[in-house]
Amino acid sequence: MKCPPALLPLAVLTFSLTFSFAPCGLAGDPAVVAALQAKGAQVTETAGEITGLAFKDNKGLTEADYRQIRGLDHLKMLSCGMGLDDAGVKVLAGLPALEQFSTNGMTASDEGVRALAACKALRSIAFFHPGKSFTGTGLAALAAIPNLERLTVAGSTEFGDDGLAAVAQLSHLKEFRTWHAGATVEGIRKLQALKELKSLTIGQRLANKPPVMVSDDTVAAVAGMPSLEMLSLQESRLTLPALAKLKQLPNLKRLTLDGIDLTETQIAALRQQLPKTDIKWTAPNDAARKRIGGLFGTQ
Repeated sequence: MKCPPALLPLAVLTFSLTFSFAPCGLAGDPAVVAALQAKGAQVTETAGEITGLAFKDNKGLTEADYRQIRGLDHLKMLSCGMGLDDAGVKVLAGLPALEQFSTNGMTASDEGVRALAACKALRSIAFFHPGKSFTGTGLAALAAIPNLERLTVAGSTEFGDDGLAAVAQLSHLKEFRTWHAGATVEGIRKLQALKELKSLTIGQRLANKPPVMVSDDTVAAVAGMPSLEMLSLQESRLTLPALAKLKQLPNLKRLTLDGIDLTETQIAALRQQLPKTDIKWTAPNDAARKRIGGLFGTQ
């Protein structure tokens, strides 16, 4: 599935970090910043302090390197790549100013992810293509983060209904996104517990046979989330009667139907059913049509 630009992760950054960090007391030293950049790092500096770090590959980092990162008291954004493991996450846990944390290809498990609960300033977390030892059950521990509002989990068939049950415990979430995962409609129903959720994105499984993640039953489950203002559904065959159930969402401002097997006539009828909702629709591409045919049968 081709993800829209708005869904491109912070984690997917083409930078490398293969060095040991200087002591945190030198974090604002121009020479240190220059040295980081010379090593290929993406460094964001604000008022003489390092506030952002992004790298693609964590495989070369040692515990000492992670401890140096942990010493950056003004670090607000951290993007990690392949090779971030439990040991690394546990050392990073407790970064006092960290607000945005993303990973792409981590090997950390649910046990390691639980340690992030110590990062009390976190507002946004994204896990892209996590390893098989992450099922999402460890996310329940993040309920201890008072201002966590945004969460993404994508690209993992291990992340299923048990993971969504853990997400449902994050009562202050305002935005949740998941696609190419292993959940079913049973897991989606659990998200009805999120009474403050305003934005929800659900994409299809990467499979050519059932069970499906986005279906008419999924729409019915989402219709039981009255706080929603924005909804995005991706890669599916949905019916007009099912989508009409979204009239039950009194605050729905935007509906994005990305790669949904509908006709222009059906979309026109849906706009009449949901006159207060801005509806954006794109037809499936060839790859999506093949997957939809495998999941729902050919027409």
